[in-house]
Amino acid sequence: MPKTRTSNPITLPEEKTMAGSNKNPVANYFPHLPAYSDPTTGVLSKLPRSWVPYAQLMRIDRPGGLYAFYFPYLIGLAYSACIVSPVPDPVELLCLAAILLPFNIVLRGAACTWNDTVDQDFDRRVVRCRHRPVARGAVSTSKAHLFTVLQLAVLYPVTVLCFPAACVPHFLFMVFLFGLYALMKRVTYYPQVVLGVPFAWAVFFCVAALGMEPFPFVLPFQFDPPSRHLKYQKGKTEATGKATLAIFGANILWTITYDTIYAHQDVADDAKAGVKGMALKFKNSTKLLASVLSAGQVGLLAMCGVWAGFGTFYFLGTVGGVGLALTYYIYDVDLESPESCGAWFHDQFWIVGAPFITGLVGEYLTREETIWL
Repeated sequence: MPKTRTSNPITLPEEKTMAGSNKNPVANYFPHLPAYSDPTTGVLSKLPRSWVPYAQLMRIDRPGGLYAFYFPYLIGLAYSACIVSPVPDPVELLCLAAILLPFNIVLRGAACTWNDTVDQDFDRRVVRCRHRPVARGAVSTSKAHLFTVLQLAVLYPVTVLCFPAACVPHFLFMVFLFGLYALMKRVTYYPQVVLGVPFAWAVFFCVAALGMEPFPFVLPFQFDPPSRHLKYQKGKTEATGKATLAIFGANILWTITYDTIYAHQDVADDAKAGVKGMALKFKNSTKLLASVLSAGQVGLLAMCGVWAGFGTFYFLGTVGGVGLALTYYIYDVDLESPESCGAWFHDQFWIVGAPFITGLVGEYLTREETIWL
C-alpha cells in the first residue's frame, strides 16, 4: 500500500449525480493513485447508482465491522441466558438474536456515517479511506448528517417496541458514546478505549432485555413474575453483578486489542494527517500491548465464571478457547502488512468470537431449568 502523499493537494473535478447536479470539489492528496470508480461486482453493483454512496456509508459491503457490533450482543444474550431466572426459552433467545441483526446493521450504519462525516478531512489524507463517500464528495456534509439522523430515527422506535423499557437508556447511552468516539482521535491517543465501552455495553443491554437489572450494586432487586413484586437478592445479585462487570471489561479489552491491530494499516498516513490512536502510541510494542490486554481479557473471563458459578463448558470453551485463539491471533498477524491486519480484523471475530459464545451456550444448555425443544 503506498504511504506517500503530495504536500500540496490538487482539487478533484466536480462529480455529478445521476440528475446532473454538481457536487463540491474536494482536495486530492493522492493524485498518483487511481481515481474512484463505482463497484462492478458484489452487492453494491446491484444497487441503483444513486444509492451506492449511502450503502457505502453504512458499510453494507464490508461485514467485518458488523461483527464488531453484533458479536457483543450474541455474547450478551448467551451470558444473560446463563444468569437470569427463570431460564429463558431458546426460541425467545433466537428471536432476540434475529431482531438484533438488522438492529445492528442500522446502528453500525449510523455510527459509520457519523464517523465518516466528522472525519472527512482526515479520510482524504489516508490512502485506505480517501474514497469514502463524504471524503470524495459523493455525499454532502448536510446530507450525511441527515442520513445519520434518519438511521437513528429508525432505531429508536424499534428499541421501544421490541425490547423492554429498561433497554432504552442503554441504547441512548451507546449512541452517545459512538458519537463521542469519532471525536476522540483528535484529542487522545486512546480512542480505542472509548470505542470499547459502547461495544461492550451490549452486555448490559442484553441483561436488561431478559428482565434483569445489570447494576445490582445500585438496585439489588429482581422482578418476580408470580408475585409481581421486586425481590431483594443482595448476595446473589452482587455476585452476578461482579460477573457482569467482568465480562463487560473483557469485551472492552478485546475491542482495544483488535482495533489497535487493525489501525496498523494506516499508521504512516495517520501520523501525517494528525490522527491519534493506540497503533501510533504503541507502534513499536503493539504485540506486547496486545498480549497484556489479552491476558487481562482471559483473566476477567475466568473471574466472571467464578463469580457466576459457571461450570466446565464455560471454562474450557470460553476461557480456554478465547485464550488459545488470542494467542494464535497475536502471533500470526503481521503488523507491517496492511493486508494481514485487515484480514485478521475480519477473521478474528470468528476465531476468537466462536469459542467466546460457544462456551456460554454450552453453559446455558446445561442449566437444569433449560427448556429443551
